[in-house]
Amino acid sequence: MRNDESRVCSLQKRLRSVILNSFQDLTKQAEMLNQVQHDKTGHRFGALFVCLLLLVCLIACQQVQKPELNGPGPLSVVVPRGSTAPEYHAPLERWRATHMDAINQGDFSQKECVLCHNPKTGCNQCHTYVGAKEVSVPEAGLYWPERKE
Repeated sequence: MRNDESRVCSLQKRLRSVILNSFQDLTKQAEMLNQVQHDKTGHRFGALFVCLLLLVCLIACQQVQKPELNGPGPLSVVVPRGSTAPEYHAPLERWRATHMDAINQGDFSQKECVLCHNPKTGCNQCHTYVGAKEVSVPEAGLYWPERKE
């Protein structure tokens, strides 16, 4: 009987050992599976974040309309009807690109420019668009009073 009891006891120990090892293996597998799911979730959130960032960049980077003479939009350059360009503005495209040179050389001053040009509806529309310093002449308000709408 003693022999049978020792055999049963030995079998019980082995069975416990097998069950314990199986439980430990299952716990390790569950931890690994949980880690993989966590990594996938992290990748999903990362991909979602990148997509949202790209969407914001695409929406925010809209092209701004170029200022045009009497054109549409908020950057239109308004010249009063009947105005003609003086001879020293010819050719007009060259003048647009080099008029600051004439001011820097002292051929003209900004005060003289505002006699014909309204800085708010003309000069500063282009200056803002290209990132140049805005024309700021206090006397411009005397020649070009603000219109009340």
